[in-house]
Amino acid sequence: MGVVRTKSLVSAIYTYFGFMLGAINIYLMTKYLTPAENGLTRTLLEISTLMTSVACLGIPTLVARYYPYYKVLPQKKMDLLTLAFTLAGIGILIVFAGTYFLEPLIIRKFSGKSPLLVAYFYVSFPLVFFSLGFQILEVHAWNQHKTILSNFMKEVVFRVFHTILVLAFIFGLIRFHAFMNIFGLTYAVTFCGLLFYFWHKKQLPLGRLPSQVTKDLGKQMLRFTAFIFASNVITIISLTIDSILISSFKGLEFAAVFTLATYICTVIDVPQRSMISIGVPVIAQSWKDNDMANIANVYTKSSINLLIFSSFIFSVIWLNLDDAFEFLKLPPIYHEGKPLVLILGITKIIELGTGLNSQVISTSPRWRFELQSHLILLALTLPLNYYFVKTYGIMGAGWAQLISLTIYNGIRYLFLLKNYNMQPFTRQTLYSIILTLSLYFIVSRLINISIPIINMAVRTLIFAAIYGFVVIRLNLSEDITILYKKGISLVTSRMGRP
Repeated sequence: MGVVRTKSLVSAIYTYFGFMLGAINIYLMTKYLTPAENGLTRTLLEISTLMTSVACLGIPTLVARYYPYYKVLPQKKMDLLTLAFTLAGIGILIVFAGTYFLEPLIIRKFSGKSPLLVAYFYVSFPLVFFSLGFQILEVHAWNQHKTILSNFMKEVVFRVFHTILVLAFIFGLIRFHAFMNIFGLTYAVTFCGLLFYFWHKKQLPLGRLPSQVTKDLGKQMLRFTAFIFASNVITIISLTIDSILISSFKGLEFAAVFTLATYICTVIDVPQRSMISIGVPVIAQSWKDNDMANIANVYTKSSINLLIFSSFIFSVIWLNLDDAFEFLKLPPIYHEGKPLVLILGITKIIELGTGLNSQVISTSPRWRFELQSHLILLALTLPLNYYFVKTYGIMGAGWAQLISLTIYNGIRYLFLLKNYNMQPFTRQTLYSIILTLSLYFIVSRLINISIPIINMAVRTLIFAAIYGFVVIRLNLSEDITILYKKGISLVTSRMGRP
């Protein structure tokens, strides 16, 4: 867990810096693009994500799962990436062909409420192509222990490019049509960056198909890929259907409101995203070595770490949300998303608090349950979203997420407990929840300064100081305590130097 702990911290730093840039981008787009134009960019990203999940055919998980078997081969004979890119090409052709035949349905569903989406739907094609390429190289980076590099490209470079693009539009250097065309190349920057790095470092093995490993494991890999493919498609449908339905039923303006609320809560995901990129290779190798103790250790520690971080981040968000809206002076329509932030935030805490359950299941011998659990999620998500969004608008999307993802994670928790006698919760879990709730109510009641920016700063500093002190004092997380001690030791040694 030491490697996971250290690299996760560095990756999280890059990720949070990227989110700061992303927050600036979201703010600029809400100020200088119309709600419909802003909602268009979000909806296109959701649609391209759905299309990519179909085109990828489960390839990224395949590369992560089977790399331990391929790394023993000489680089010239290692054909895992060759297999991945070949399958990706087939997947892209299938998706693009399917989209051609679905065009009349797309026009019929969106032309009334979201005509801009129909006009710029073609932008989703380059988004899909380069996003899929980046996903494959990202998993390759994880396997090469270059997770910090891949996170830097995804979280920082991606958003720097977006910032430049938005500023070019604001200052009149490009018109909206050109803005959208360049927007479609957003993932091209990150894909080409990773591709050039691995080519330059001679770490891009593209051996001729099939190697002996591919021959030996081919049938098993095919079954695994089919299950993971179906599972990924179901997951992405479950995660993107809300904004697509909002665009269809309510229009792109409300999709923009949903985008802002979702982005605010996406900040909570940062620790998990960093931990997944580091933890997947560790868990996959542990399954290969039958090291159940290490898997259980990663599972338990990921749960308490993610619970502490997610609870802290959301508490800071909710403490300051009213002041932030007042300070930024966003258009009134965006204020409708405040209750949605609460529901989505609670959903994130529940999801992250259950630890890396998906990664443990998908790399285990019982990986078929990954598909089965996602089928349950889909069975819950589709009817709940359709009914709640149509009846209650954007708030309905939040309630649908909370209900479906809580049941979904509960089922996965019970599966790991029954089959592997693993469960991630300890007394520290309860202590962390009590600490978060009690400290939030104390700070929110006692600190109320009339100037928004000062109120946000004081509330955040006091909450963070007390929260951090109690977490370390009670040793709620061994990893956080170790990182704190290492940080103090580093600062002390630097100050002691002449």
